[in-house]
Amino acid sequence: MEISINIDIEATNRCNAVCHFCPRDATPHQGHMTMETFEQTLFRAVELRDHNASRSNFPVRLEPNVCGLGEPLINPHTPEFIRRIRGAGFDNCSMASNGNLLDARRGNAILEAGVTRVNINVSDLGKDYDDVYNLPFETTRDNIARFVRDSGDDCEVHIVLVNHRQDPAHTANMKKYWLELGVDGFMEYEVINRGGALFVDHMQYEQFPERAEARDIMQQCGSEWVCPVPFLYVFVGYDGLYYLCCSDWKKEAPMASVFDTSILSISEQKLHHLTTREPVCKTCNHDPLNSVTDMVRAVNAGDRPREDLDAMVNTFTEQSGQVALSVEMAREFIDQVRTSHLEARGKRLIPVVAV
Repeated sequence: MEISINIDIEATNRCNAVCHFCPRDATPHQGHMTMETFEQTLFRAVELRDHNASRSNFPVRLEPNVCGLGEPLINPHTPEFIRRIRGAGFDNCSMASNGNLLDARRGNAILEAGVTRVNINVSDLGKDYDDVYNLPFETTRDNIARFVRDSGDDCEVHIVLVNHRQDPAHTANMKKYWLELGVDGFMEYEVINRGGALFVDHMQYEQFPERAEARDIMQQCGSEWVCPVPFLYVFVGYDGLYYLCCSDWKKEAPMASVFDTSILSISEQKLHHLTTREPVCKTCNHDPLNSVTDMVRAVNAGDRPREDLDAMVNTFTEQSGQVALSVEMAREFIDQVRTSHLEARGKRLIPVVAV
């Protein structure tokens, strides 16, 4: 069994789009990752690959991803970030974008740097796109079409489709449109609440009576369910701090700096956040207890079969056991940073940047 770990490197959490399903105003501070911070982040990725992953009982594949909560192309260092990732011996380096700044100059720069995949968030067309993203659709369309042509076989282009309309026909139409322009594939997502930063009426889990039933099911399984995402998607903020995961839009769970400690040394701290569900997981729609609450509601309403609930419970129980094993292995590999130290120091390290 091979384990794939993404290392999300937040080039910036600033963005040129204003999307109605993105809680941009919830981020308490914004800025660009500096070259010095990036170099230390890359050092931590190489450290994990060369010194720690080799000791795992399973093959581990690390994939750096220039992503984060903003538009990476706003940071002028992004092409150099990609170049240095590939120069460090990583076979792949992906990047996320909304495509609106992906003009010929920037597109050629990231292609020459060695980007191997670009995931572009486009979930509507024409005037509807303008209204959703507050950007001109024609510019984004032309940029994507040109980049697809220029990238050839060197870089895959995938369209990220957020199902904000809840309309299968619209999604099918989007796929047809972009396939005709030559994209390689799609990543489909439902609207997510960004760790509770975005208000979604059907994700107010604590208010639902099914929450008690979901908790009973978890207790019957004999273990606390925990989300595997923070371990499979390591998130480094533009400020050089490790955060729990990419759903922490309000940056409530900083854990340490890449200048102070390694990726594995915060494994115990991540598990602490996941089991206590504080402060992010308790409201996040990815949290297992919240997901099972959703499924119980759907089963009780007759919208999903009981078998789907049973399968979800089995998956979360199995994943939680794997997470516990992974954290135990991390403890054997490297000393863990003390929880109390991280809580106090992490909060002091957060810079407040006015932009």
